[in-house]
Amino acid sequence: MKKLIIAAAALMVAVGAYGQGQFFFNNHDTTVPVTARFVNSGDTTGSSVGTDYTITLLAGPKGGTLAALGTDTFRGAAGTALAGYVTPTTFTIANVAAGASADVQVKVAGPGGTFSQVWNIPSLGGGTVTPPTLNMGTSALTLTATVPEPATLALGALGLGALLVVRRRK
Repeated sequence: MKKLIIAAAALMVAVGAYGQGQFFFNNHDTTVPVTARFVNSGDTTGSSVGTDYTITLLAGPKGGTLAALGTDTFRGAAGTALAGYVTPTTFTIANVAAGASADVQVKVAGPGGTFSQVWNIPSLGGGTVTPPTLNMGTSALTLTATVPEPATLALGALGLGALLVVRRRK
């Protein structure tokens, strides 16, 4: 009897893992077509976003709460032909069944700026269904330039003023 219960529990875990929805994360897949390169604002060559940038993905059921899914990397360093393109990876979204709809948020951050956008996947893959590619489009995805907050600038000016006062007194 114990062996039967253990076998049933193992089967349930296997079925649960098998039923998780999956998608393929790739922003350079000409078969779909998806050719959405990440670029910094004002970048005319399209090669400014490289391996010094981080990519974070969050996902969850459509209209639900998004949870951290994982991270990915860029294929090439800035200035190379592969800059701005992610390393193709298949991600599994926990607690969302294959065939269900899911929202995926892509966040990119680095020295030149940040990017954040949510895409919907109408039907996830998984099991015997090939995972769909996240449809990020065919135009460049421009990062927003990082601008310091006014409080940070004020604090820096205050520190510089204090240094000048101390130097003047000596």
